[in-house]
Amino acid sequence: MSPLCSALGLSLLTACPGDGGGGEGGGTDSSSSGSSSASTTQTDTTVSTTATTTESDSNTTTASTTMTTTATSADSSGSGSETSTTTSTETDTDTGNVPPCPYTAVDGTTPTLVEVATGFDRPVLVVADPTQPDRLFVVEQGGDVRILEPGETTAPDAVFLHVDVPNANDQYIGDERGLLGFALHPGFPDDPRVYVAYTPSGEGNSPPVTVVEYALDAADPTHVDDTTARVVIAVDKPAGNHNGGMIGFGPDGYLYLGMGDGGIGDDFFETGRDTGVLLSKLIRIDPEPDGTEDNPIACNNSCMDLGPFDYTIPADNPFVDDNNYAPEIYAWGFRNPWRWHWDTNGDLYVGDVGQGDWEEVDVVVAGSDYGWSDMEGTHCFNDNGCDENSTPNAVNADGITMPIIEYNHGSSPNGFRCSITGGAVYRSCEADALTGVYFYGDYCSGELFALSWDGSTTTDLGTVFDFEDENIIGSGRNAWGDVYITTVYVPVPNGPIQDGRIYRVSVSN
Repeated sequence: MSPLCSALGLSLLTACPGDGGGGEGGGTDSSSSGSSSASTTQTDTTVSTTATTTESDSNTTTASTTMTTTATSADSSGSGSETSTTTSTETDTDTGNVPPCPYTAVDGTTPTLVEVATGFDRPVLVVADPTQPDRLFVVEQGGDVRILEPGETTAPDAVFLHVDVPNANDQYIGDERGLLGFALHPGFPDDPRVYVAYTPSGEGNSPPVTVVEYALDAADPTHVDDTTARVVIAVDKPAGNHNGGMIGFGPDGYLYLGMGDGGIGDDFFETGRDTGVLLSKLIRIDPEPDGTEDNPIACNNSCMDLGPFDYTIPADNPFVDDNNYAPEIYAWGFRNPWRWHWDTNGDLYVGDVGQGDWEEVDVVVAGSDYGWSDMEGTHCFNDNGCDENSTPNAVNADGITMPIIEYNHGSSPNGFRCSITGGAVYRSCEADALTGVYFYGDYCSGELFALSWDGSTTTDLGTVFDFEDENIIGSGRNAWGDVYITTVYVPVPNGPIQDGRIYRVSVSN
């Protein structure tokens, strides 16, 4: 169980309940080097947990089985429990050059976590090379992206990309600003462009979430060429928290950016219900310039106009012809979307951080409203007369789409829960029993949860692992269908973060 949430203060920038609820899972300050090394002794830690739920809706089923979960450290060669084989697997939708899945199939049903690497500075995201799925771009909140090459088990010294952020050298928890998102162009590596989303230093206490495009250095593709930097879009922020900031290219080839509601708490800046602004929205653009000036509005009254920019608004965006909506909007009503990934069938799973009581997972579709701040999860928040329909993914009488699952705050058997970290759906060749299972976590309690969604019914698999003294701050997946979970290690309450770690979801016999 992580002790960190009990140690947090009540400032506006806290990642736990400083604003009456969770901030973003990346609001974690740490030192830039970890204490673990590749030569650590391999140990197995077994934790027995019982999957339970408070859900009572008929469309939510519960797996009430006892699951023994094992965390396995990688050995000094970095291979952990992975074994080379030639088992075939599905390929990434963006490339046909994915090598065969490297694992020997395991018949077990017990989820495990294999430690992949340590020594990172607040790793908030893992993005895999599409043609070499075990080559990982690790995104550090302090401003660096590092490439973890296959077989490496500690963070490399070399930096692939660097941006200056306000909290670059923080060692303690709390600040939600920093490097928050990273994406490879859909044509990567043939198209050598990459994208970052971050809050730049030197722009006050509430810098805008800024998306910048870079190209690889032609002479050394293990680095970007800083001279190629181009600002694609910047969204102003009236406060320093609830930044969102994840980016990713969807199966359609367009760039998505998740934005929080502007910060403080209780939808202070009234962006959740304002369809004319970009805060509290999932936006969708083509980063390619079209020669037309774009001047997006972040929020009314409290935000600056930062344009003009030059990107392209897709012609099939759901509100492109509706003057009541910003044309960049793909979906709306989010408080602070923190980590989201597409499944191979196109489903987009989003973990949306709640206020003081409820965290939620949404399966997002174009044009839908996910409720904030009229609702928090399936519960009324700023609209006391809302329709509290609890059917997963149903559209209630107010036109709001319900989450596929929610969980509440408070003291669980594993500690205080406060802030969801969205994860990804498992599709790897190694563990057939986990196929289709979505893994996600709580930042404060360190619990890793799992569920299965079949398009109409949610099967809640409950808590499958409880990290001790580690906070779940990020996730990732690769073209083999592996799911990655990232954490920070803080062994002493109120103490500095000692390490940033990456794990891979697996299974044991």
